Amino acid sequence: MCPDNTHAKKQYLTPGNDIHYPGQTNHDACFIPVSVRQYAGEPLYIIVAHWCLLQQNWVQRNQIAEAFHITARRASYLIAYLRSKTSRVVSICRHQTLPNKARRYEIYVIRVLDSPTPSTRREKAGPPPVSKRRVGNGDRSMANELWNRLCSNRNAGKILKKKENEDDGT
Repeated sequence: MCPDNTHAKKQYLTPGNDIHYPGQTNHDACFIPVSVRQYAGEPLYIIVAHWCLLQQNWVQRNQIAEAFHITARRASYLIAYLRSKTSRVVSICRHQTLPNKARRYEIYVIRVLDSPTPSTRREKAGPPPVSKRRVGNGDRSMANELWNRLCSNRNAGKILKKKENEDDGT
């Protein structure tokens, strides 16, 4: 534990619509820079991606932390998320290895893609067609009957085969 209060969360109270309240309850609110306030309805990583795009240079976690008034740890999580979210953010990443073998990542955002429209998303498909060759298509009542017969009679398999032959007419 740190005796002085250097690691405590800092509250930033600013007027207007410059605070971003995330949808997840386990995330804290953060400051939105003036240059990217038009994207206030987007998720935080998209707002950060637009801000990085405006920088037109390599961006480190400390720069993101300072601009958005968040911790350096949260800024590094955002960089990692931007690196992996290639469907919306086109970026290049590089790292520097520090003397203590830690890696400091820098990101250069090339482009931020628009969100997919609801019409382009795939609709939920109906139930898969029933296949007679696949396991698991049996009726639940038939499965229960088979299980009860197997539990009560050692010759249940022969009984079921006889029943099938009678049903087929042979």
